[in-house]
Order: sequence, then structure tokens, then C-alpha cells
Amino acid sequence: MMQNYYYLVAGLPELLLEQDRKDFSVVNLKQEVRDNVHPSDYRLVEFLHLPYDNDNFLNKILNRGLEFNELGSIDKSIFDELDENIHLLPNYMQDFYYQYTGKTKSAEEETAVHEKSQDFFEIEKVPEVKFQETFYNLALNQGNSFLRYWFTFLRDFNNLLTGINCRRNGIDPSRHLVGNNWLTEVITKSQAADFGLKREVDYIDKLIQSIDIPDILERERKLDLIKWDMSVELTTWDYFNINFILGFFIRAGIIHRWLKLDAKIGEELFKRLFDDLKSSYNLSQNF
Repeated sequence: MMQNYYYLVAGLPELLLEQDRKDFSVVNLKQEVRDNVHPSDYRLVEFLHLPYDNDNFLNKILNRGLEFNELGSIDKSIFDELDENIHLLPNYMQDFYYQYTGKTKSAEEETAVHEKSQDFFEIEKVPEVKFQETFYNLALNQGNSFLRYWFTFLRDFNNLLTGINCRRNGIDPSRHLVGNNWLTEVITKSQAADFGLKREVDYIDKLIQSIDIPDILERERKLDLIKWDMSVELTTWDYFNINFILGFFIRAGIIHRWLKLDAKIGEELFKRLFDDLKSSYNLSQNF
């Protein structure tokens, strides 16, 4: 039975208003939630934010030279001295590090790492895809239903984007798709404009229409709104529990991104999140 956090959820709109939108901080929101939920539930919040840690890890190990993403839970100093701190990272990061760099684990690390994918490099895919496959295998086996559904959606959403872009550039998508399931098979083999997925993927038309938008910012906004709507849909009947809070953090992360990309769009999404929180709370009161 999930715990309900009535006071915390009811106070989320006020927490938003207390922040200067120019310096909107998901990090501060995470700290507030950490102080008010059970530790086991906060671990779910941290897991939800692992994709940001993944980006920081790949940025370092693949020498991408991108800006550090502060929304992750792993401190920048850990990645700055990756060789010395690799043992502090999740097992799937450690596995990739040793496979990619060819370095050897110490005896202690060999003993400490319990989860190791034996077929990690059997399929010839690009390194980042191999890494993502290991992460998503972990995510899709989480005990929390919201995390399983969200990361299933996110994997499939990104695979569809990849498939469309590969097709338009004459690239074989098979090496660039995460996982090996019915959807990756359809993306690889189908010649239909929508991969014949109108019945199976209800957002496929929106996805294709978004990709066709010439303006980059507008295209990204439309794609993020698909994610936004899915985070709402997955918490339709969740009002005060950790699933509601997880959905809130997805939308907060989108706002954080847009306040940096385009302040006007960020403001619009901020208002939408505030209004959604208020209406959700009022609706839940009626029940």
C-alpha cells in the first residue's frame, strides 16, 4: 500500500511560487521532497533522475564536452575523477566503464559487482545504445509501476524518434535502437510512414507531425509536450502518493530545460504545471 503525502502534495503549488522562475531549481524541490517522504520513496525519485546521471557519465567517458547536468543525483566531483571514483557509481555504469575502456577491475570491485550482463556486447550496436540497454533493463524491472511504465514509454518514444530519423537519412536503424522487442522489429522492417503503429501507439501521429516542424524550438516543444501529457496520463488516478510526485518531477524537469532554452515557453509551462497542480488537488478533494 502506497503512502499518501497530503500536506506535501497540497503544498507543491506554493513551493513553486516561492522560487524565482529565472532560477527555477529542481534540485531545491528534490530536497524539499526528500525531507518529507519515506526514504524508500525518495529512492524512486533518485532513480527517476538517473537519466541525467547517465548523460553526465556518458559525457565524461565519451569525451563529449557538454555542460554538466545538475538534475542528476551524483555529484560532479565523482565524474571529474572518474577513474578513482568508478566504484561509487551504479553497477551498470561500472560494467560499461570496464567494457568500454578495457581497464581491469580490482579484486575488491570484482567481488562487489553482483549484477553483470553476460551478453552485454553480443549485439553489435553503438556504445551508447549498449549502455542504454543495460539501464533500461534495470528500469523496466523496478518494483514501482510508474517507473516501469514511464521508462517503457521513454525507451519506445526515443526508439521511434531514432527510427524516423534513420529512415530519413538512409541509415539502418538496427544498431541504434535500444532493446530487442516487437517495436524495434517493426521499426526495422516496416515501410509504412507511421510504421503501421496507429493502433498500438496513440501518440505516433503527434510524434511524426512534431518531427516535421521546421522550427527547432517549436519542434522540441511539441516533443516535450508528448512526454508531459504521458506523465499526466500515467498518474490519472494518483493524487497524493509517490507516483503523483514522480510525474510532477518529470514536468518540473521539462520546465527546467525550457527556462534555459526559451524563457517564454518556460514561463508558459511553469504556469501550466502550477494550474495542473491546483486543479489536481481540487479534484482529489472532491473524491
